[in-house]
Amino acid sequence: MKWLVLFLATVNIMIFAYFYMINSNKEPQHHNLGQLHPEKILILTPEQIEALPKISTDKDASKEAAPVQAQLPVCYEWGSFSGVNLNRAHEALKLLSLESSDIKQNPQESKRFWIYIPPKASMELAQEKFEELHNLGIQDSYVVQEPKWRFAISLGIFKDEQLANKLLEDLKNKGVKSALKGVRNQEKEQYSLLINGMTPDKVDQINKLMPEFTGSELKEVNCQS
Repeated sequence: MKWLVLFLATVNIMIFAYFYMINSNKEPQHHNLGQLHPEKILILTPEQIEALPKISTDKDASKEAAPVQAQLPVCYEWGSFSGVNLNRAHEALKLLSLESSDIKQNPQESKRFWIYIPPKASMELAQEKFEELHNLGIQDSYVVQEPKWRFAISLGIFKDEQLANKLLEDLKNKGVKSALKGVRNQEKEQYSLLINGMTPDKVDQINKLMPEFTGSELKEVNCQS
């Protein structure tokens, strides 16, 4: 039995030696990472980094793909008018390609308090007074062109009498002694105009017509279905 054990041990030693010799003869494997060239390395400045093309993310792409919501037209109410001025207002809106509908108001709803300087004898004198007001820091004024009040200077129109009184007091404190308060639009059958499809440029154009329609005001309202 001893010789059998000795034989097996010898065989095991020979097998181990065989595999050891095979592994020792193998060359180590290296990954080919490529040769680096230090002279070709470029260091970028912050400005050059900022100028590099930006990579769009999914979030950016979704923002670009989102549809732009168009600005919807809104409705305005312009008034109030009666008689000849109502017809003139209709004609002015037609020239601006705007459609409107009449809204009848009772005298109390249409009542407005007007702060103004009485009409001057000529446009030159009215313009001179207008520039004097601007030099005093009074910007919200204009020379009236409406026939009945031509060359007067409008300083403010209010539904609330207390606001009108406050403006009149402020004007007096600034030295505008000729300013007066009056009540307008108390005639019967006063109307305001509900205007559909208004855009900012149309609003600007109507505001430029205010000297032709003293006592009127333009305000944004809910569109009626």
